[in-house]
Amino acid sequence: MKTTVYLDVLFCVNFIIDYIILLSVGKLTSLPARRLRLLSGAAVGGIGSFVILMPPMPFGISLLISIAEAFLVAAAAFAPMTPAKAVKAAALLFAVSFVYCGFMTAVFMLFSPRSLAVRNSAVYIGISPLMLVLLTIVFYGMMRLFLFLFGKSRSEDHFCRVRVVYCGRSVEADGFFDTGNTLHEPFSGDSVIVCKQSLFSSFPELAGEADGTPVLSREKSFRLIPFVSVGGNGLLPAFRPSEITIVTKKKKTKVRAYLALGSEKNFSGGCGFIVPAELGDI
Repeated sequence: MKTTVYLDVLFCVNFIIDYIILLSVGKLTSLPARRLRLLSGAAVGGIGSFVILMPPMPFGISLLISIAEAFLVAAAAFAPMTPAKAVKAAALLFAVSFVYCGFMTAVFMLFSPRSLAVRNSAVYIGISPLMLVLLTIVFYGMMRLFLFLFGKSRSEDHFCRVRVVYCGRSVEADGFFDTGNTLHEPFSGDSVIVCKQSLFSSFPELAGEADGTPVLSREKSFRLIPFVSVGGNGLLPAFRPSEITIVTKKKKTKVRAYLALGSEKNFSGGCGFIVPAELGDI
């Protein structure tokens, strides 16, 4: 039985699906998920779906093309990223896609769409745009519910102990894994841990002005990290310590990250560090 494939429907279907998948991946990884970037990634995925129009290819070649497409979609949506984060994002794209395929298979069995075609690892489903929008909303709602319940069950894992070594001295304090901290150093793509400025008040290398504003005048590798929050936006001065160790109940991990000096008003409950959730796989 032959299936007629309409290019506009093929692109729109995969564009919407990839956008929902990228939203889910952003929540799972705490990577910065700006709307325009997600739309760009979804557009790359939509164009990549045109592989279904090519002659049938061996499974190995189709798999390599799918892997390359996953990295391109992840790069369009979340770059800059370290190689490890790129691999993780691409792997999660595959994982969420498989979950979505299972969901759509169940829908296919229940509602029997007009047509279904699979070629070169690409899928074309003949389904009305309204039904597609409703189904993708339902799928994303299910993913958010799962993440909410999963996060609640692991709330005890949101706390840690952070030890920082800098200029031969160490500072140690309690930390909190925050999914809202999606700061990254613009050039390297490394995560940024925000800490109380007072923790490093005794370090002459991080000398501040009279009003308490850190100047990092003696730190050659300091960076200014742009941030946007409910209270406003601005720049946080940051530097790279010689060593950062994060200790949880399950493990002790040395991480590569920048440390940004934050205002005291952003910390409470004795917490000294706000750690990106991606550094603790939260």
